[in-house]
Formats: sequence, C-alpha cells, structure tokens
Amino acid sequence: MKATIMNICSLPLRACAFLMILTGLVIVTGCSSPEPRAVSYGQEDCASCRMRITDRKFAAELVTVTGKTYVFDAPECMLGFVRTGTTVRTDDVHSLWVTDFVHPGTLIDAKMAHYLESEMIHSPMGMNTAAFGTASDRDRAALSFPGTSRDYDAVYELAADYAE
Repeated sequence: MKATIMNICSLPLRACAFLMILTGLVIVTGCSSPEPRAVSYGQEDCASCRMRITDRKFAAELVTVTGKTYVFDAPECMLGFVRTGTTVRTDDVHSLWVTDFVHPGTLIDAKMAHYLESEMIHSPMGMNTAAFGTASDRDRAALSFPGTSRDYDAVYELAADYAE
C-alpha cells in the first residue's frame, strides 16, 4: 500500500502542509543566534546613563542569550553596565557590539574590535576611545588622533569608572 500525506497525517492536506511549514520555520528560527538590531539614533536613550543616543560613531549594544537588546550611547556605558552585572548577569550576555568609528552606524563585535584611546577623540561619556573593525583602520586613524592602541580587555578595564 502506498503511503501518502493523507495516510501519514490524519488532518486535511492544507492543515498538514501548514503544520509542516510552521515546524520548519520554528526549527530555522530556533537555530539562529541572537543578533544586534539597528539603533534608532535620536530616538533611544542609553540603557545605562539615559542620555539620548545621537552619535553614530559611538553607539554600542548588548544582546542577551534570549535575544533582548540593550543600547548604549558609548562603549564605556555598555562595559560599565556589564561590569555591574545588576540588570543583566554575565552568563546572560550573548554578545557585545560597538560602532565602527570609520563606518558610523555599523556595529562590530566588541571583543574582536581594535580600539584607539586619544584625547582628540571625544566620545559621549569622555573615555575618548573609539572602536575599529580592523587594525589598519585604527592605525590610520591614529595618524590623525595620536593615542594608545587598546584591545577589548584593556578597554573593559578602562570602563571600570563608568560602572553604574
């Protein structure tokens, strides 16, 4: 005897097809990891200091394991927020994102970014540190903004003064 969809699924063909499609969508969306979302500049406030987020060169974003996002006006606010662990526990952080200074509005992985601290870089909260997607972009920027190259761990330590 030939097995057909009607034999396998006792529901009407349309309902069975709908359930198979729905199951496929649940599997596909359930397997994707949480991602950052676009920051609404000029419309959102920093989750830490409550300043309006307006500067496209410095915004940052925290994404939790459940996909909830927190936006910040600068990396120092986000890292200070993470250091306190009061609103979001460290175990609940899925990823941290910072804006690429040479590509305003573009978020890059905070732990992979290359940082430049310079008194000539004026970040919203005063840590005066910018993030770059590549070391060569950071090094080119250092020609205009002399300062100190930093990695994520060093910037995390610098942000201790910005904890809530």
